[in-house]
Amino acid sequence: MSTLSRNRSFRKLFMAQVISLAGSGVTTVALALFVHDIAGKAAATAVLGQALMLRIVAFLLFSQPAGVLADRMSRKPILIASDLARFGLIALFPFITTVWQVYAAVFAVNCLTAFFTPAYEASLPEVVGEDDYVQALSYSRVAVDVEAIAGPALTGVLIAFMSLRWVFWFDALTYLLSAALVMTVNLPQRSISAKEQVRAPGHFWREITYGTRILLRNAAIRQALLLSLAEAAAGACAIVVTVAYVRDVLGGADTQFSIMMACVGLGSAATALVVGRITKAGDARATDAGELHASRHRWAAVSLLVGGVILSVSVLPGVLNPPLTVFGFLWILNGAGQALIAIPSSTLVAIHTSNDERGRAFAAHFAITHACWLIAYPVTGRLASALGPQMTFTLCGVACAVITAVAWWMGGRPAGTGARPSMSIEVTG
Repeated sequence: MSTLSRNRSFRKLFMAQVISLAGSGVTTVALALFVHDIAGKAAATAVLGQALMLRIVAFLLFSQPAGVLADRMSRKPILIASDLARFGLIALFPFITTVWQVYAAVFAVNCLTAFFTPAYEASLPEVVGEDDYVQALSYSRVAVDVEAIAGPALTGVLIAFMSLRWVFWFDALTYLLSAALVMTVNLPQRSISAKEQVRAPGHFWREITYGTRILLRNAAIRQALLLSLAEAAAGACAIVVTVAYVRDVLGGADTQFSIMMACVGLGSAATALVVGRITKAGDARATDAGELHASRHRWAAVSLLVGGVILSVSVLPGVLNPPLTVFGFLWILNGAGQALIAIPSSTLVAIHTSNDERGRAFAAHFAITHACWLIAYPVTGRLASALGPQMTFTLCGVACAVITAVAWWMGGRPAGTGARPSMSIEVTG
């Protein structure tokens, strides 16, 4: 990890993320099986779909207030408290017996995730510094992709040794371990003035919308947020429609479906690693902060548009009924395109915000990008039911192409013309 390998605080945060994601991957798979047992085969799909919608609703409702909190107090206690509370909630999953309890538990856990994620994302630039930030984002992206790949296999091993109900305790333990690691992380102390700590009730709406206003005032970030809709459209095709295409159209088995989903994760993880190396080499050629800022802008603009084109290419051929091998290659491209949009999007938020507003900015980014998925999930599902998987893929490909064309037309503010200064942060190791 180059200089990141010598940053003890980043190593601990990264390990906490990997451990908790391993648990989340297990819960994602185990929950599907668990709901199947509770709700029955006929209702299981509907229950899972509604639980997924509740997950995103929780993000939309609580992430922006959580961002305000992340800018008004020390972020370390937020991270620890969120992990400990999720530990307690996940530990209760084996005792769930009804569908409404599933809904309540899923909603509550993801409310806490809405508090954890903005605080974590806002803390990362403080911990790694500007030079290593993109590479750190790349490793975090890889961790998320490994969760998607390894989660099903790890769940199978755990179920072989214990009852399905008690598998959730593995996830609960990972949150406890994550909290323990975060406790040892040396996050920079933030000086919060009394004015920042206490706000009049009339300022509440301005506070929770502040992050959104930060993002929308910047042309480059607006372009990135638009392309997040393309990322969600292609990503929803992978998550929602792949199973129908592999099993119903190609006549494949569950193993082949799992391989196709792994292709998405592999494409994303490999691209994230390459992006981290390329940006690190490009950053090394910058001679001052202004040149580094301009370099990041140029890289982000190219990455975002290339990502949109790749996403379009990955789903457009669906109407041609690609065979399994070709479909696997297309899904590798799908994962690559998603990474090429997600990483520069977060980078632009970091370099255009100061530390005292970064919690609200990342919370708004979290909410807006998940709102894109909230639109994409039901739309792709309904299209697949009405028109079939093949036509759904192609229509989403057309949508991705149109979104990319509009984003190219919009452009982003040229680096150096009215852009905010690069982030100024204290680095700890």
